[in-house]
Amino acid sequence: MARLLIVNADDFGRSAGVNLGIVRAQREGIVTSTTLMTNAPGTTHAAALAATRPGLDIGVHLVLTYAKPLLNPSRIRSLVREDGSFWRPTELLARSIDRREALMEYRAQFARAGELIGREPTHIDTHHWVHDHPALSWAVCELAVETGAAARTHTPEQRDEYRAKGVRTPDHFTREFQHPGHIEVADLLALLSRLEEGVTELMCHPGEPDPELMATSAYARERPLELAALIDPRVRSAIERDGISLTTFAAL
Repeated sequence: MARLLIVNADDFGRSAGVNLGIVRAQREGIVTSTTLMTNAPGTTHAAALAATRPGLDIGVHLVLTYAKPLLNPSRIRSLVREDGSFWRPTELLARSIDRREALMEYRAQFARAGELIGREPTHIDTHHWVHDHPALSWAVCELAVETGAAARTHTPEQRDEYRAKGVRTPDHFTREFQHPGHIEVADLLALLSRLEEGVTELMCHPGEPDPELMATSAYARERPLELAALIDPRVRSAIERDGISLTTFAAL
């Protein structure tokens, strides 16, 4: 069986620097797909950039752990603080989550993404990977069933559960390429050498230096390092040498 690789850049829309880094990683490197945040400072900038990159596969980065929701907070009380903002991941996952409220907000974000980019989003995943939580996994799967979008799944068990409901999802998912000590060229080359047969999604977070991001994100300094690895010619050469085919969620 062949080895196929989807390289998905999370956080499209987080800031101008993240947006520019993702587009560069697709133009000059191995990124094939991205997922758009619909409630972030750089969302409209990302949508404008998307219009210049018709070959960039764009999905939705569903957010329940950053900034504020698209829906009126009164409709999704289990997901927000008193001021209407989302909880941080550890706070959210420690609470009792109403899965139907999550689905309502996810529907709103999916619809908004389609309006912004002028095309149907091809796939969905979650910010901070919160759909390990059963209620949020249910909501993600339901949204995928409703829209026909493909979905990221984190484990073989989750993959099989989604597929049983007719949802398209890769065979494998890797989140090894993140955090200091794991985002240099050598790390990426080692990851590629271990790629299994079938379709694998590799998650990444490239970005260019950005004052707003530096001031508000704990994962700001690492993004340029990821970008440098993703556009390094040695990585492209290894993919070609090893017969790995780059692909997208749209092609699943």
